[in-house]
Amino acid sequence: MQSKRTLPVAVALFCGLAMPFGAVAQSYAYNTAPAAQGGYAQPGNAGASYYYGGQQAQQYPQQPQQPAYGWPQQQAPAYQQQYPAYQQPQAPAYQQAPAPQQSAAQTVSAGSLGATGYNINFPSESGDDVDILRLQVFLDYHGYSPGEIDGKWGYNTERGLFVYQKMNGMSPTGQLDSKMLARLDGFKEGYLLEYTLKADDLDDRVGPIPRTYPEQSRLKWLPYESRAEALGEKFHMSQSLLKKLNPQVNLESAPAGTKLLVLNVLDGIDTKRGKVALVRVSKFNKWIMAFDDGGNLMFYYPCTLGSDKDPLPIGDYEITTPVKNPPFKYKPQLMWDDELGKEYDIPPGPNSPVGNIWIGTTRPSVGIHGTPNPENISKNHSHGCIRLANWDARQLGDRVSPGIKLEFVN
Repeated sequence: MQSKRTLPVAVALFCGLAMPFGAVAQSYAYNTAPAAQGGYAQPGNAGASYYYGGQQAQQYPQQPQQPAYGWPQQQAPAYQQQYPAYQQPQAPAYQQAPAPQQSAAQTVSAGSLGATGYNINFPSESGDDVDILRLQVFLDYHGYSPGEIDGKWGYNTERGLFVYQKMNGMSPTGQLDSKMLARLDGFKEGYLLEYTLKADDLDDRVGPIPRTYPEQSRLKWLPYESRAEALGEKFHMSQSLLKKLNPQVNLESAPAGTKLLVLNVLDGIDTKRGKVALVRVSKFNKWIMAFDDGGNLMFYYPCTLGSDKDPLPIGDYEITTPVKNPPFKYKPQLMWDDELGKEYDIPPGPNSPVGNIWIGTTRPSVGIHGTPNPENISKNHSHGCIRLANWDARQLGDRVSPGIKLEFVN
């Protein structure tokens, strides 16, 4: 059976073109620049260097275009575990640090992450890194989304770090240097929290969903497919990380009252900020920035935009009405790669093609919405809309209202 992450091309590339409100296309192009002092080579691209906030960088660089959508297929090199010894390398790449064996899970104290009395299977595979996990939680807590938190270094984590550094008086290198590590060490709120499962977490609608639009159109709801998926999304993390933090818990059968270790992301800056006055979507950077009425940055989100067949309509618009748990109408006439030839009404739910919220705009058929696949944010293409992780889309949707200024910029 097809995975929900490998739907047919007409189905897999979700976007605003198939929104209940219609559709229009958008695109972006990757941009590169010669390496400046303070830059480094991108993994998998020997002989080419890209800015990551070096002295000459004016905009954050995009990953280079690949033959297939997404991050290069080569495994991204991991940071060295001993950060005091880390030195920014010369091009072309980071020095690869020894990684844990795939088959040998390491059990470490959760005390280093702010929760004592627990043992966790993290790090347990290549790329797992305690400091990267701390960084991702820290960024999310302070309003700089790294996308789905997985405890591994990646494209969205590096961009979130770059923006945080730039907006907080630090040298914007996009690198986890000693100054940033000192901030992580000074984060007193804690990285992990104990959470008690509630009855609401045990939604009986969790279950498998069909893989095609014709089959999905016969349902009334597209639920989470597992409790691990639901809880992972609640705490902004991958299912794999959730299981590593709770190796002794069967997440699918645990009763209410079960205690879990989760990420400290729900009570951060999100609870201390008010309404958004301006939303700006950057085509070049594939990110969204939300500002208050004083021009201060409130939230940063990585996002997915359209391909070159669906260009972002550069210009000034307005937000209309956010709709939670919207239905989705598949319209073949709006899909350049349609293979179905028929309209389908797809029910709402967190695994809807538009996720759990649609933020309408005054640009016909273009909206900001969630996704059933948060791990793919900024690494693939939409059919024209702006796609966020469900939790980021909900956070933004809760803080905008009709008439809020919206800018699509290069």
